[in-house]
Amino acid sequence: MEDSTVSKSKQKREERAKSVEKKKKEALIWKIVGICLGVTALGLIIWGIVSMVIRESNKVEPSGDYSAYLEDNGFVKGIKATDYVTLCDYKNIVVPSSEVVYSDEEFKDVINQALSAHQVLKEEGTVADGDKVNIDYVGTIDGVEFEGGNSGGEGYDLTIGSGTFIDGFESQLIGHKAGDDVTVKVTFPEDYGKAELAGKPAEFAVKIHGIYVDPEYNDDFVKEFYPDMGSTVAEYEKTLRDEHYDGALRDYVTTFLTDSSTINSYPAKYLKNVKQTTKFSDVQSYEYMNQMYSQYGMQSGTFEDFIGMSDSEYETDVTDRAEKFVKADLVYQAVIETEGVDFTAAEAESMVKEMFGGDDYYNSSVETYGKGYTMKNAVKNKAVDIAVGYATVK
Repeated sequence: MEDSTVSKSKQKREERAKSVEKKKKEALIWKIVGICLGVTALGLIIWGIVSMVIRESNKVEPSGDYSAYLEDNGFVKGIKATDYVTLCDYKNIVVPSSEVVYSDEEFKDVINQALSAHQVLKEEGTVADGDKVNIDYVGTIDGVEFEGGNSGGEGYDLTIGSGTFIDGFESQLIGHKAGDDVTVKVTFPEDYGKAELAGKPAEFAVKIHGIYVDPEYNDDFVKEFYPDMGSTVAEYEKTLRDEHYDGALRDYVTTFLTDSSTINSYPAKYLKNVKQTTKFSDVQSYEYMNQMYSQYGMQSGTFEDFIGMSDSEYETDVTDRAEKFVKADLVYQAVIETEGVDFTAAEAESMVKEMFGGDDYYNSSVETYGKGYTMKNAVKNKAVDIAVGYATVK
């Protein structure tokens, strides 16, 4: 019996020892897990802080120093553009004639637009869909005039079918003659912007003063309205076609130059500066909008509302735009470098003044943006001149 009791007692001691040892191991394991979790959490915190610091350090700060990294002739300072871009074959650009020559339909539209811009009001004729008429009107609801429903006798130009007025108003004028008084009956939409009018039936007493008609297209029309483009219809039309050809050719070549050339790398300091000035321009636009809103006692919201993007999205957008600007600048400069042209600041200044009509634009631009930035207009113009000189239209 004693041996059996001793044996059981020993067994219990061993079991207790194993249990204590197991608990110690479990405690050690949980301690290690806790340490690991703590280290991980600390690492995440540190990573978050480092990421935030990196983001803040890379965040673009606006700057209005547009000419900081530009020479007085508009070139990027201290670099050769040909080291950064691989130019397209700008000496063999083939331009499809359809890109630069008016089609018959396009030319007809241009003439019609010119005539429409100088229409005259006739107090005769019958209103048809598409006509521009001059009217006065007084609107009432249940016989009571409502705010905003009176043209004040000043005459209002309305194109029939434009959808300027609420549904049904314009169509009810069709078939009536100049000089007629017309009662127009309409119903304001349920979702109309003014709650007091929404869903309400209304009547408008309308007076049709006249219908606009195109002037006669002849030499007299050209002499009166476009004397700087000729004195006859033939001269005017030739000027229109030539101007379209020249402008479209330059546009095509400009786009071809930038789209077909390849950027290899960016001058870091200049790219950073362009990012800063791009953001500065955005901030200026936002502040201008703020001023416009404040004149009417309205709130324009925050800069983030204005740009409609998160901070990270906006930073990416600024970078994308800046890279496109820088690529174009490098391409134009590279063309001039490749041609071996000595493009001086004096030539650039003369070119800018000629392009923009004298000293006023030049002086204003230099005051706002600096000389180098102003001269970028000349660098682009010179490069496109060179490429256009090589281009073939087929």
